[in-house]
Amino acid sequence: MLSVIIPCQEDGFFLVPTLKSIFSNVFPVKDFEVLLIRSENECVSERVNGFPIEQYVVASKSQAQALNWGVEAAKGDIICTTKPGCIVSSNWLEAIAVSLRRNPDVDGVGGPVLPCWECGTKIQKLASQIFYEEQGFSNSATITMPGHYQTYLHSTNSAFRKDALKSLEFDVCFTYDYDFDLCWKMLQNNKRLMYNPEMKVQCVFPSSLRNLLRRYYVWGREKAILRKKYSSRSELKSYFYTPYNAVRSFLQPSLRGPTKKLLRLAQHAAYNLGNISGYGYTSEA
Repeated sequence: MLSVIIPCQEDGFFLVPTLKSIFSNVFPVKDFEVLLIRSENECVSERVNGFPIEQYVVASKSQAQALNWGVEAAKGDIICTTKPGCIVSSNWLEAIAVSLRRNPDVDGVGGPVLPCWECGTKIQKLASQIFYEEQGFSNSATITMPGHYQTYLHSTNSAFRKDALKSLEFDVCFTYDYDFDLCWKMLQNNKRLMYNPEMKVQCVFPSSLRNLLRRYYVWGREKAILRKKYSSRSELKSYFYTPYNAVRSFLQPSLRGPTKKLLRLAQHAAYNLGNISGYGYTSEA
């Protein structure tokens, strides 16, 4: 059985499209369960109650802790993760099951996070396209290597064998990058991860510019912390490659016009500030 865990500590109003897409999968409903782990303060639509899911309310606002809680409660031997605002493809669950069945030595599999043009405001749609372009997702199946971020497994679109997660929890110190932290830990513990382009998920980004930039700031900070935590080389110059990249992308022609350019520049600026903050971060651990 597959267990789909959805941590809902934010963006609860986007749950219905996510659940609709999951239950529209060609995979038999009897062969998977859906666990919604939501914060007690997060509001969700009453329409969520119309789906055959298990709902749990937890006090924590941490997505990582919600996932850890869900793994313990899950009945399946394969743990699938996604989030509110994600619209999974109709063959998502089937692609997960086939990937892990055909690759018994692989402990986790994930796929691309695609732009979503069906839902959201103009900013949300442009943000999802920018994210997809900058991630550089591969078009072919690839075994993940340490430091190869293009094939790391995003929590919006990933699945793991439950046995592989038993001793390696999601780190609650991270707001968003607990998924990349888990990838590092698994690779260090000789687990095998695979990127599968057939696992397709669309993602709707935050509706307000403020929340979007806050997310990029946290991403930048946590990426810097990850580099310090796992990389043998943590040079200062690596933290200033992003500003150069931001200016370069702003000067390049854009098919979507000045709005997309300005949004990309603002996101990069927020990410950069987070990077600088993360560079000065020290951990007692």
